[in-house]
Amino acid sequence: MLCCVTAVAWAEPLVLPPVWSTGHQVQQLTVRPTNEPRQLEIGHLVQASTNVQPLLRKADGEFLYTGDQGYYRFAALSELGLSLPRWKLRYAFGVADRFEGDMGAVQLYLGGSNLSQFPLSDTAVSATMNRSAVNRWTLEHVTPIHRGQQQGWLLVAGSLYLTRRVQQGTLSGLWQNARFDGNLLLDTTRGLEPVDTRSVGVGFHLALGVPLSEEWCFAFWGENLLGHVRQRKMQRITARVLTNTVVPDADGFLHAAPLLSGRIDYPSRELSLRRRVTLGLARRGDAGAWLLLAAQDAGWEYTLGYASERYWFLLTLPRREWQVAYRSGQWDLVLGLSEIDPARARHGSAQMRWAMPVGR
Repeated sequence: MLCCVTAVAWAEPLVLPPVWSTGHQVQQLTVRPTNEPRQLEIGHLVQASTNVQPLLRKADGEFLYTGDQGYYRFAALSELGLSLPRWKLRYAFGVADRFEGDMGAVQLYLGGSNLSQFPLSDTAVSATMNRSAVNRWTLEHVTPIHRGQQQGWLLVAGSLYLTRRVQQGTLSGLWQNARFDGNLLLDTTRGLEPVDTRSVGVGFHLALGVPLSEEWCFAFWGENLLGHVRQRKMQRITARVLTNTVVPDADGFLHAAPLLSGRIDYPSRELSLRRRVTLGLARRGDAGAWLLLAAQDAGWEYTLGYASERYWFLLTLPRREWQVAYRSGQWDLVLGLSEIDPARARHGSAQMRWAMPVGR
């Protein structure tokens, strides 16, 4: 069982911050990338999503999770870009986190400092972690394409990644009689000198906008369709955990276990990159455009809404997150929440973008 879990964990593609946000995709569907002016852009994006408890609520052992599979996903990105006719150069620093676990793992996280509160019956625990922090340089080139009298676009991009942190791991076992007994498998760059762990990778991306008629347009975005990271050095921790106190650390995994016995190796790894594919459809009118997006990342999500020159409104299902955007001169602002009351929201996002014309 231990070998099987190890193989699954180490085969998981590395999760990375997005190349194109929903805001980018809406803009490219409504304003062709070939028409972008010369400008300098600064932007910041943050997005978080969970099905366990509200994002702003601290972990609480009194909360009882009754779902089958819990998750927490987070991404943040700060970016600087320069747009020229048909070319764009972007630099970004971003982080991406993904935690998934069954009911036992979620309950272990929520109340791990007091396992005596849990039922005495045997409960299986299985959890995975996938995290990264990277510097990214991206070069894009857009080419006009024609279909009859209508104009579309083809965008080809490549990214150079410099890893700052990589963590992938699994925790599996059983809690019984207020004790947890399990196996920890973790590949991590934490605890090592940055000069030994910083590594380089590449990713290739493709986007396409095809006019179907004067009103209708289809679009495709594919992130990291090809690519990999060659991680020079990591700690590989293989350990048995036996404890009645499990405390998640600042990274959301495990520390302060009374008994943690095993071994540490220092391998290098070839990491594949997690792909993200989005399909888009727009019906343009005089005042704006109706939009439909379907994104495949951790399962399929569907977004529908309306975009005008200054505003757009979107609803993403099944997480039921509303997004509202406002454009004013050089500023774009996007806010998203799954509840009117932020204290109850399990899904949220915010994006800010400022652009300044340069040259002629």
